[in-house]
Amino acid sequence: MMDEQVKEAQQTETQAPKKLNPQVLYYVRIIGTLFVITAIVAVLLSLVNLLTKPTIDALAEEKRLAALAEVMPDAQYEAVTQLPTDVDGLIAMTRATQNGSAKGYCVQVSTNGFGGALELMVGVDENGAITGVSILSHSETLNTNRHGWLVSQYPGHAGEVLVSKSQADATHIQAISGATVTSNAVTKGVNNALKAVESYTKGGLG
Repeated sequence: MMDEQVKEAQQTETQAPKKLNPQVLYYVRIIGTLFVITAIVAVLLSLVNLLTKPTIDALAEEKRLAALAEVMPDAQYEAVTQLPTDVDGLIAMTRATQNGSAKGYCVQVSTNGFGGALELMVGVDENGAITGVSILSHSETLNTNRHGWLVSQYPGHAGEVLVSKSQADATHIQAISGATVTSNAVTKGVNNALKAVESYTKGGLG
């Protein structure tokens, strides 16, 4: 009888659920709390993005249209659907016409400056000459006046544009003092835009 009671007690102890270590429970609670917070933040960020995206897209489109008018004024614009595949940083091309006659192309390109990505709109006429350059976005530390001075040097250039630290001439623009990296980056983007137009027109895409 005694043996049966002992055996029964042992079985009860074996079947009884073991309590988790308090320290383990603490970490489980912490992990669970962090998971819930992360999920809530992710949902909130998604909602913010959903609410602000239309506004951001509208502002970007407004800026793009303003840049088109700046680099190729008094024109009608039509998006190019078949882009060259051999040009670095090419984002988009727009065909510009005036009263039904071809006027040139506006080329949207991206390059890397001192502070990161730098996006440009470059106008190129039917003769391959630059009509204007507009900086759409950048992370450089330069002020607007210095950027304006830099991009004002490109119109009229045709063929590869080079950078000089001393002075501008028929083939060179003058680098911004203390900002050679930015000057080279903008020039690289401009040259890529010229290459895109040449590739598009001579490659039978246009």
